[in-house]
Amino acid sequence: MKTGLAVILCGAVAASVPLAAQTAPVITLEQAVQAALVQNDRLLNQRDDVTQADFGVRVAQREFRPRVVPNVLGSFGQTDVSAQTYRLDLLQRFTTGTEVRVGAGAATAQIPGDTAGRDVRFYNTDTTVTLSQPLLRGFGPAVARNGLAAAELRKADAVRAQALAEQQIALDVAVAYYRLVAQTVSTDVSRQGLERARRLRDASEAKLDAGLVSQLDVLRAQQLVTQAESQFFDTQAAVDEARDLLTSLMGRDRGEPFTVDLSVPTPDDAPIDADAATGIALDRRLDLASRRAQAADAERLIRVARNQRLPQLDVNLALTRRETADSLSRSFGTDGFQVATFFTIAMPQDRGAAALQFQSAALDQDRRRRELRALERQVGDDVRRALRERDRTLRNVIATATNVDLARREVDVAQLRYERGLSNNLDVVTAESGLLGAELRRLQALTDAAVMALRVRTVLGVLDPRAGLDSRGALLPPPGPRP
Repeated sequence: MKTGLAVILCGAVAASVPLAAQTAPVITLEQAVQAALVQNDRLLNQRDDVTQADFGVRVAQREFRPRVVPNVLGSFGQTDVSAQTYRLDLLQRFTTGTEVRVGAGAATAQIPGDTAGRDVRFYNTDTTVTLSQPLLRGFGPAVARNGLAAAELRKADAVRAQALAEQQIALDVAVAYYRLVAQTVSTDVSRQGLERARRLRDASEAKLDAGLVSQLDVLRAQQLVTQAESQFFDTQAAVDEARDLLTSLMGRDRGEPFTVDLSVPTPDDAPIDADAATGIALDRRLDLASRRAQAADAERLIRVARNQRLPQLDVNLALTRRETADSLSRSFGTDGFQVATFFTIAMPQDRGAAALQFQSAALDQDRRRRELRALERQVGDDVRRALRERDRTLRNVIATATNVDLARREVDVAQLRYERGLSNNLDVVTAESGLLGAELRRLQALTDAAVMALRVRTVLGVLDPRAGLDSRGALLPPPGPRP
């Protein structure tokens, strides 16, 4: 099988394309897709969503980083102002629910009027280190990391949504690209048909003058020219529409000139096992990965809701130092600490809200499991439907190639019989029209097969636009880890 209909028409295309179009840069499908991945507005919005989701993760991560809060209200020099505060607090949370608080501070005070008539100034110091550990409610990473886990899930969904958008944009670009290829070549095919019709008309008029044909033959030839001109103008308009669509998908300005590579790849007719393809799709589809992540997150929310129904029982260990000093430098030290252990117990009588939250989480878990099973069944149906469509396009390519060969022979025979006076030009007109239609149908079949190869890869979830768009590449890579 030939690599494309453009091979047949390349000489005529080069002769008929305007000089401005010939000097315009030629972009391949790969280059068009890469341009769309960089400049397409939809993908730019998706990247913004990923960036915002990353901001959310970084904000949630800050909950488990040390937080230092200085609080100073006062002066380091001699002053008569009382109630000055010099304090520094440190808070560290851990994913186990443990909290460590360190606070060190000093506040000024004074007693007016001693026996000598002078005010007595001093500092009240308070340095406390507290370790708090929940034993029931709030215990464990599932509860402590609730906000961070939700932020990580949103980011992962945003990343997968961006990859899905890239796959869809790449497929849309391929459809628009091959549509432009088909319309460009169709224009040349229509131009060739118009030239043949004009030659037939001129020959018919010459034979009419010689008395070899009737007026009806000339009228048929003129009608063929009119039809060919109309089809030629229609294909030119279709080229402009296809170019505008491809330009928009690539994010380019409409005034930028470019041409496309007119070669169409030969479709890969290697058989594909439906069960193996379904297994690949179940492993690689990003929408399935998102549903699985949501189902797993629903189980995490169940654990969080169950934990919130427990009473609060926290154990606390504190090291505290409280003294009075006559200067700020003596307010902070490492001596004089005392150990204190105490418990925090809380058991609200009205736990209806927690119970309702748990029931809502259970319902959400069941719903997400049902959605996951439904999507898995749908993926299997999509794979089989895509493979059936692929087989249909491959059969159509073979059939249209055969029809083109037969149509060419029919034109040759009809032209020979007409030149020898064995038939009128009606047979030539019919054969020319049949050849034109057969060539256009073959071109459409080739582009449909090329697009279908990429569509199958998209359905299987193995299309990676950033790694290339080889439509003849392996459709069934070995199963890998789920995304």
